[in-house]
Amino acid sequence: MIFFWALIYNIVFIPVAYVGYYLAFLFNDKIRKGVYGRRQTNRELKLYREKHPNNKTILVHSASLGEFEQAKPVIRGLKALRPDIDIIASFASPSGFENADRLDEVSLFIYLPIDTLVRTDRFLTTLKPEKIIFVTYELWPNMIINALRYNISTYLMSARIRKDSLKWLPIIRTFFSEIYRCLDHIYAVSEEDSKSMKNLVGSVDVKVLNLGDTRYDQVVQRAEKNINGKVPQIYDEGFVFVGGSIWPQDVEKLLPALIKIMREEKQFKVILAPHEPSQYALEMLETRFIRAGYKTKRLSNLKEGPADERVILVDKVGVLAEIYHYCDAAFVGGSFRKSIHNVMEPAVAGIPVFFGPIYHNSREAESLIEKGGAKSHEETEGFYKSIKEIINNPAEYKKMAESARGVIIENLGASAKTVKEILEL
Repeated sequence: MIFFWALIYNIVFIPVAYVGYYLAFLFNDKIRKGVYGRRQTNRELKLYREKHPNNKTILVHSASLGEFEQAKPVIRGLKALRPDIDIIASFASPSGFENADRLDEVSLFIYLPIDTLVRTDRFLTTLKPEKIIFVTYELWPNMIINALRYNISTYLMSARIRKDSLKWLPIIRTFFSEIYRCLDHIYAVSEEDSKSMKNLVGSVDVKVLNLGDTRYDQVVQRAEKNINGKVPQIYDEGFVFVGGSIWPQDVEKLLPALIKIMREEKQFKVILAPHEPSQYALEMLETRFIRAGYKTKRLSNLKEGPADERVILVDKVGVLAEIYHYCDAAFVGGSFRKSIHNVMEPAVAGIPVFFGPIYHNSREAESLIEKGGAKSHEETEGFYKSIKEIINNPAEYKKMAESARGVIIENLGASAKTVKEILEL
């Protein structure tokens, strides 16, 4: 059956996608970066093999930056236990390739080639990896088929399938079932995902295990790294509430509750971090608070000492993870828009977490709700009541805070298990 689907994939899908890709090249800067990046990759890969003809390699493929973050603790573990093996990190998108931390443990950062049989064959015969590790979702069919031909072991780590995934649709499911069956090992993030994977691959001899989610390990490592004093002291007293990665849709529901609490609780202070801290987004927030009678200050204008203003607007990126650790509770944005953003960073800080109704794209958010570390509301009044409760009820605050951090703690260790399985220790 795999040969039938491989034929369909290469005769129908690949030619259409190939033409579309190079048409988009004419108009899309991101696509152009990918094309030029892949050309550079070809040269770098040949140069690498000329310099290191006998080095053993493991290829770790991440679609973009988020998946690479999940792979980091596994990469570190692999290199620590097998320093003789070179780790090659590949990406599909320019955003992942350009913004990924250049870890010392990685010997080479490259783009994965366009998924044609010829290009992936040329790629594998040049690199000659012993193992290929795909992260979470993205599987490249021709890469997997050629890996099968060359007896290269293939893995899917931190594997998950959303309930609303297109992979469950009848014809699409049949195609992906065949692709997943070509893998040697699948490491799911939960028991539910493990059952879904087993259901997808059927009785074929694919090793499916529930090893947990490596993102929990990575978020703890990032927290340790991020608490480095890049953010000046904002407040030294009071109850500090942060809205992280918020969008205008979040603001409409959250802001009235925060302003109402500010009027009732004089020690209540607010930090808001727009997901995209554009001039427009910042000015919109400033206007809303000025109309309510409160002055604001932007984080970049904050000098030494605690702020006098009760509202701080975060006008830079890359500092939110640290800010969470200096606050008493948090709202995570995106939950009134399309999908919730990262709830793990405030959870690892050990503070109560709040968000809107759109959170089922995140297993972590669901776990926080289930364990009592987070609350979700659809309307302003719900946020007002819940935030007031944790301000005035220390027992409720402690319960939520401990539950939030507990979700992180009880899920640690997936990276070590994954490394152990990959290296067959």
